[in-house]
Amino acid sequence: MSRSKPIILIAGELGAGCTEVGELVSRRLGGIEVYNTERFIRSMVSSPHLSFQTLVAKSISGEIEIEKVLQSLVLDVVNNGPAIIEGRSALFALAREVDLKVFLYSDFDGRLKHIADKRKTDDLKQIEEDIKASDIDRSSLVERLFHRNWRDPLLYDVMINTSKVPYEQVASFIIEALKLTHDRY
Repeated sequence: MSRSKPIILIAGELGAGCTEVGELVSRRLGGIEVYNTERFIRSMVSSPHLSFQTLVAKSISGEIEIEKVLQSLVLDVVNNGPAIIEGRSALFALAREVDLKVFLYSDFDGRLKHIADKRKTDDLKQIEEDIKASDIDRSSLVERLFHRNWRDPLLYDVMINTSKVPYEQVASFIIEALKLTHDRY
């Protein structure tokens, strides 16, 4: 890649810390923009011509295919970088050449606790359902787009178990991996 600042994909399981790690890496690399599905959707509904309710209605009716719109937005960011794309949105760009592809995973209890802390709730049953639904969604997304298992190590340059390593150290690993593969960082 010829950019002076990188495109980094940080995909992973819900609750494994993609958002937190993405923000830490961004700060250490001089404030590179961090993108995720929420940010992409907010950009769609911030248009004066499209409210959230209209977006939902058009999605349900089939007028707009949200996944195709999200994929297009993600690929625009990849093409124009620099950026860190984290979470589910990173999965849309797995087939693209980028500077680094990272997958974060964690044990189920760690994911449950992380989401409970983040949401400030103790409704563990709901969080457990959300995690399972997210895993199914992410798995089916990668299967539909690339005919691959979303946890396949061959899709990523680095896979890190965040239940064993603090987020600060995970960010350091990512930056070190970037340096090892691209001597300009």
